[in-house]
Amino acid sequence: MQVTMDMTQKSRLIEEINREISNCARCKSGPGTGTTPVFPRGNPDASCMLIGEGPGEQEELEQRPFVGAAGKLLEKTLLELGYEVERDFYITNIVKYRSFKDLTGGKRANKPPTVAQITAGRDILEREISIVSPKLVVALGAKASQWFLGKDFRLTQDRGKFYDWRGLIVLPTYHPAAILRAYTGEGRDRLENFRADLEKIKEIVRPGKAA
Repeated sequence: MQVTMDMTQKSRLIEEINREISNCARCKSGPGTGTTPVFPRGNPDASCMLIGEGPGEQEELEQRPFVGAAGKLLEKTLLELGYEVERDFYITNIVKYRSFKDLTGGKRANKPPTVAQITAGRDILEREISIVSPKLVVALGAKASQWFLGKDFRLTQDRGKFYDWRGLIVLPTYHPAAILRAYTGEGRDRLENFRADLEKIKEIVRPGKAA
């Protein structure tokens, strides 16, 4: 049975989640996993959650999701659609610690989270969803989409549609980082598709009516 909570209760429970993220040894135990937690941001009482794959370098530095170049593209697109990001959305990732591969010279490159990393943090994200209790989840990227829709889900073919997950509406689309990496005509097409997908949020949650 769904329990209705007010903003104060939700905020308190998210604070508890943040403490668990900080102390989650299993979340940061595998190889190629950072040790700095990245906490969710936005409105715990929002009607829409934006869920990405995992934090990158800038997110790790600031300990907040979607604050790097990809996050700026996401925020710009949503602002153009009339949304205020911190008011209208709760923003998080399926994993809370950076996944990386080592490069020469001591540098690190972002990489998608592994199955082990995703599994380690799955119960945390499930509780976040339960606390926020949104009408809609926008899953950003293949890994985030597959978290909800299964490993056989193909983002390129099946993005931009509404799906049901335990009675919750899920809208899968590209991760903005994938658009930034594409500089060809395909990249421009992806950006147009990405914007069109995000526009569909309005069918469920109108700007200014997100909470």
